[in-house]
Amino acid sequence: MFAGVKTAINWFLDGLAEGLANLVDRIGKRTPARLVDVGGGAYTFEQADGKDARLQIAAGDEGARLQPADTARLLADRDLDLVLPTDELLVRTLDPLPAESQQYLDGIVRHQLERFVPWRSDNVLYSYDVGPVGPDDERLVVRVAATARTLHGPLIEAATALKPRKLRMLYRGAGRNGDDIAIAVDDGAAGVTQMRRMRSGVLAGLAALVLLSVAGFTYLIWSWQEATDALAVAESSEANLRKQLGARGGPDTPASRDLRAILSRKQAQPPVVLTLDALSSALPDDTWLTDLQLADGQLRVTGTSQSVADLVPAVQNSPVFADATFFSPTTRLANNEGDRFHLQMRLVPPKAAAK
Repeated sequence: MFAGVKTAINWFLDGLAEGLANLVDRIGKRTPARLVDVGGGAYTFEQADGKDARLQIAAGDEGARLQPADTARLLADRDLDLVLPTDELLVRTLDPLPAESQQYLDGIVRHQLERFVPWRSDNVLYSYDVGPVGPDDERLVVRVAATARTLHGPLIEAATALKPRKLRMLYRGAGRNGDDIAIAVDDGAAGVTQMRRMRSGVLAGLAALVLLSVAGFTYLIWSWQEATDALAVAESSEANLRKQLGARGGPDTPASRDLRAILSRKQAQPPVVLTLDALSSALPDDTWLTDLQLADGQLRVTGTSQSVADLVPAVQNSPVFADATFFSPTTRLANNEGDRFHLQMRLVPPKAAAK
């Protein structure tokens, strides 16, 4: 059981990290750095300022590395495209496939690769694009581009050592309409650092969210308790004051009249908290409120519900409300999400509700 829970959590975190990484890529619109093969083991680093730099692959104790090192470091932690000659690319078009096979294309392409590439399956790097046969034919045309990893072994090793965020092999003008073909190099290093950082960021963000939620909930409980204690103190002071005024009697002063008016208004309608509690108990579970107004003994609410016809009887059955009616027409929402309603009702004074 715990293993399944752990697997589900890891799946959720990995999916969230991947989604955030894709969102960052779209927002950032990063331009990949390009390393162009010019032959003889030499490569040109195309820079945005037009000042291209020349690099060479050198073998050392730690394996193949791009030199000079200072220029190679400019490619670190970036999206990197290795621009290679198109004569090292094998392109084949598969026989038209049924439209229903869309979800199985990965497996179909991997199986077909073994038929037309001269390399071992674990040595193949490939990509494919899919398009319809024609306007009146829903079948799929799959065009596969493949190359061998060993053809570019030293270059891939040297580029991977820079720990780029994404590493691709790019073949200019080799696409169906003269566009570029890109093949991802997924030998473990490319993109791993970015996903690891993103996953750590997701974990830190979720932990911070949990802490903030706990702190906010604790503050709400403390505030509610403070308000409850203040209300109890106010009610106790009011009761003592009423006793004192009843015992003293005396002339009818403006202060006493104001006090009687306040007490009269308090007794004329139930407290707001009890009103909201009664309304929540009366309304069906599929009803949601978007607006609430309470004034002069009248309560007006606006919201959505799947059971509009049951609202008036449900409210009328509560001893706190009376004369429930719709004060505006009910409108149907799109996609069967219910109806928008506007309901008003009169608050029953506490003494009358008790009877």
